[in-house]
This record gives sequence, structure tokens and C-alpha cells, in this order.
Amino acid sequence: MSMSTPKRPSSSSPSHESKIKRLRPSSPIPTSQPPSVHAWLHPDLSPPLMAHSPALHEANSTFVAFTLSLIPPPHITTETSLVKEAKRMVRDLDVVGQMGSALLEQVEGAFQNGEGKAPGSRKGKERAREPDHRMWAVRALCLKEGRNGTGGEDDYQLLETFNDDGEKFGGERVLRVLRENKGVDVLTVCCRWFGGDMIGPARFQHIGTTSHTSLISLLKLVTLRDLRTTLETLDEDIASMRKTLKASEVSRAVLENDSQTSPRLGEKGKYDDIEDIGRLERLVSAREKTRASLEGRTSWVGLEQTRAEKALARNDS
Repeated sequence: MSMSTPKRPSSSSPSHESKIKRLRPSSPIPTSQPPSVHAWLHPDLSPPLMAHSPALHEANSTFVAFTLSLIPPPHITTETSLVKEAKRMVRDLDVVGQMGSALLEQVEGAFQNGEGKAPGSRKGKERAREPDHRMWAVRALCLKEGRNGTGGEDDYQLLETFNDDGEKFGGERVLRVLRENKGVDVLTVCCRWFGGDMIGPARFQHIGTTSHTSLISLLKLVTLRDLRTTLETLDEDIASMRKTLKASEVSRAVLENDSQTSPRLGEKGKYDDIEDIGRLERLVSAREKTRASLEGRTSWVGLEQTRAEKALARNDS
């Protein structure tokens, strides 16, 4: 299978390179998982966005990375509290549920000779076992101790930490990927199934490759979500201003002319099928111009109404 990531340095032999099997990543791979205990206890919290890399296999090892969005709660003000939150998220991550079936079907790496498998509920029904390592790193913009965010940027601090989970320097390699790609408010978990064969320093390249792939996929999902949310907010503002204008006889003709060429607004989820970031950005730009134009009109209408009310008051007196 062809490689989709940069090759190792030329000092590596072709025979060694041929042992590396990996899937070619295409579009972001969003994932979902069953509710955790934490989700049941906090039903009002939105689940984090999540994306994972394709599996990367070498010898009898397999690597897969997951990246999750993280909005730090107000109580996370120290590295210690961030570590506690990150460990909870890593523990709740259903790795086998997300990737187990696909890994068994690929029959590569740790799953080609059974090293990555565990007995199933029935004979002949094997399942993927838990990975040997869940090395992770997190970077988040958190409140400073005693601050509440009203002081602006000075109320916040960038906290980061990592955990090797038995793979020495593994978590540090994941953190390096987050730093190099300016990942903030994200948690990346790189999982490794180890089949017994040592692969040396190559493991750090695989940790970096899978972590980078999942991070970039997650960042795209976050960008898409934010643009869609912005568009829906703009649509609501525009619909509200048009309603105000419609109530005014002065601007009725202008509104009718405008509505003939404008798309329907205010529909929740209407942008969910648009995956093109550039297109969403153009839509945001167009909506912002429309809102600016309507703001000018509504201000003028408000001024006319104020003048009319004052004139009426003078007549009554």
C-alpha cells in the first residue's frame, strides 16, 4: 500500500520501508462514541468534537491517534487540574469501539498474527484488545487562579502537559506535534498496540505522523463548526432586522426588493452539508455585508420613529 506521509531519512533501507503499511488519509474522520459516566452526570455538556487518524502498521505494531476538542471548565487553573481532566478524557475514550472492527479487518501490524486480538464472547469471535499504550498531550487556554475572564487576555494562561503511558518520550513527541501546529484547546491521544518486535526510533515518526493527521482533521472540523455557527448567528440577526424593517411602512418597498434576491435565513443546520471551508468563509463575508447594510437601514428607521413620537407628543401637549 502506498505511503501517504513523508518517508523516513534515506538511511533507512528499502526493505524496512516496505514493512510499513498505512492507510491514505483523505477528509477528516469525525467519530462519535457511547456516552461516558461523565456525560451521564453532566447531560447539559456538549460532547467534544473528535477525529482519528488512519491506522499505521509496521512489523507487528499498530498506531492510531485521536484528537478531541477541549473547552477547559473554569475550575481548571493549574497544570495539576488540567492533568486530571485530560486523564478522565483519555480514560473515557472508547478506542476499541471506534477502531476495533476496522483493525481486525485490515489484518496488519499487531492484528496480523493475533497479538492485537482478545478472545470474544464466543469461540471464533475474536475482538480487538485495548492498546498497550495511550500516550497523550494536551494544550489549553485556561483561566488564571482567581480570574473570571472579564479582564480579557490577561485573565488567561496557556497550559500544556503530556503523559508517556509507558512509551518513553512518546507523550513528549505528541506535545511537539501540538506545538508545531499551534494546537490549542485540544487533547491528542496516540495509541499503540505492541506485538513484541522492537522497531527502534521509527516509533517516534509513527507517533508524530498519526498525531499530526488526527490533529489536522480535528482542526478542520472545529473550523467548519465555527463557520457554520457564525452563519446561523448572522442569519438570526438578519432575520430580526428584516422583521423590524417590515414593520415600517417607510422601508417596506426596499425590503420587498431585497427579499427577492436573498436566500432563506434562520434555518438551523442548513449549512451542515457544506464541507468547503472557502465556501463557508465567502458566505460569512456576504452575510456580514448584508447585516451591515440592514443595520444602517434599521438605525434610520429607529431615528424616524423617534422623531415621529416626539412630534406626536408635542401635538398632544
